[in-house]
Amino acid sequence: MKVKRFTAGNMQLALRLVSQELGADAVILSSKKVAQGIEVVAALDYQSERDQNSPEIERQLRLQQELEDARQASREEQGRRPAERTRERQAYASQSDLSSREGLAAVLSGLKNDQLPLQKPAAAAPVAEETVTAAAEPAPAPARQRESDADEAWYNTALEQMSGELRELKDWMVSHQGSAWDSRRPLTWQQSQLWQRCQDMGLEPAWADRVASRLTADKAVEDAWQDALAMIAADLPVAPNGLLDKGGLVALVGPTGAGKTTTIGKLAAQFVIRHGSDSVALVTLDNYRVAAHDQLRTFSRLLGVPLHIVPAGGDLAEVLAKVKDKKLVLVDSAGLASQDPHFGVQLSMLKKAGPRLKKLLVLPLTSQGRCLQENYEHFKAAGLSGCVFTKLDECFSLGPALSVAALTQLPVTLVTDGPHIPDDVHYPDAGKLVKLAEQMARMARTRWQAAEAMNFATRHSSVQYGA
Repeated sequence: MKVKRFTAGNMQLALRLVSQELGADAVILSSKKVAQGIEVVAALDYQSERDQNSPEIERQLRLQQELEDARQASREEQGRRPAERTRERQAYASQSDLSSREGLAAVLSGLKNDQLPLQKPAAAAPVAEETVTAAAEPAPAPARQRESDADEAWYNTALEQMSGELRELKDWMVSHQGSAWDSRRPLTWQQSQLWQRCQDMGLEPAWADRVASRLTADKAVEDAWQDALAMIAADLPVAPNGLLDKGGLVALVGPTGAGKTTTIGKLAAQFVIRHGSDSVALVTLDNYRVAAHDQLRTFSRLLGVPLHIVPAGGDLAEVLAKVKDKKLVLVDSAGLASQDPHFGVQLSMLKKAGPRLKKLLVLPLTSQGRCLQENYEHFKAAGLSGCVFTKLDECFSLGPALSVAALTQLPVTLVTDGPHIPDDVHYPDAGKLVKLAEQMARMARTRWQAAEAMNFATRHSSVQYGA
């Protein structure tokens, strides 16, 4: 172990001396203020289990102090010698009074009597010492270069360490700005940017966290965003195409105004066009609203398909048995609130119908994300098989509905995008839905930026003209 004491004007200079003398592995044992500034005691190859006041440390510090005292005495001696030589030369000059002829004659007489060679050694010694000193003067140049290199290396190391700490601090700050409920998300700056874009699309924070955390920081933001869109599309469950070809028993459930009855009319019309009116039957459970059957009766009359009404408290399974020869049976349900006493009765009827009846949750894309989540929670007891996105032509954000499907793993079975029957119903494509969601987010951001710019210009104009 090597222990050394360093004194400098401030702590930064002291640490620089420690780094230059002992290297980056040195350990600071103690520091205190002294008359010269800061005194730091550092050690190399220090063993942490030893006490800092161990005899070994004290012994090395004492030896170091004795060495420093000896060096200081040597420097004082070296500084004293030139001063003594100067005083001797001044005394000699005073003794040799050249202002008088006698003094000059005495000097000349001394020179003639070979006194000059006797004075040469005394005069030669300082000259020789000065010559050696002059010859040694170029030596500090490499030392200064080494010191400059060491300073630069120390600054580079300190700058790199500071940059790393700032980067960690920035990552920590951006990792906690998005969600007040989850403060443990270790997102980098780039992941935070992608997370914010997911938020602009309307994705739930839980899904956005999952997408952003799977992205690496070795790509540009735009390239990483394309990877994020691909992940979002891969996370979105989509049911296989074929409902309009294979048929089956299908019931649509959902809130009032979601578009259940209109969607049933579109499906029935397309199936009649492909397979004929004898292949379709309509069933309704809605006995709780005035004129609840009028729209379905109109569809039944126009398409030439039968309509069966299940009475309140009736048996849906019994009605379905009557139309078992039909290739496609579409069941319409009442859009009841979860607090309605008839809501539980209707769910019970749907569950008793058996697993052959596929229940599809109708999610209107114009509803808020929380409403869509609550709709799922209310109707999941019926045993949902998938979902239907309706009113795509009226919505401005696809993210909330995509989040419900992705987080609940409820496959998207159909998408409707208009009121026209039978045209505006399609099979979903995950990639197209995600791309459309991104386009909607970009358009919304552009509109808000334009509105903010207009408001700023208006305020600036009002201030300028004193309005």
